[in-house]
Amino acid sequence: MKKLLASVLFLSLITPAHSFSLKLKKEDPFPACSSPDVVERILKRFNKTEEIYWEKRRLVLTTVKNRHIHSENPFKESQINRRYCHGDAVFENGKKRRIHFLIEEGAGFAGYTWNVEYCIHGLDPWKYHDSYCRVLSQ
Repeated sequence: MKKLLASVLFLSLITPAHSFSLKLKKEDPFPACSSPDVVERILKRFNKTEEIYWEKRRLVLTTVKNRHIHSENPFKESQINRRYCHGDAVFENGKKRRIHFLIEEGAGFAGYTWNVEYCIHGLDPWKYHDSYCRVLSQ
């Protein structure tokens, strides 16, 4: 066993690091605000969070309508592509609320895919994204 470990260590020292890198194919392009994939992620996260933490509110998000971009890469010095989007969150009971969401490229798992953060007006009791979702309404 010690000889095996020593061999692996020796090979890792003499073999270029790039030969061990994973050959990953990027299959998840940076989506637009109107992308169905973005809405799907928002719906899953919101409804799961409601089920776990806020079941007394009995809210079920069904869709996000009127999705549009508000700004893109407002921080010019940033290396991360960002899209700040707005829309209308529509719930199962027919009510609508304003939603702000941010799509970030390279902010998903291990920096490989994209991520979405969202805030729905009046439904952020811990003010995670500020009282009026200002953090995501760039």
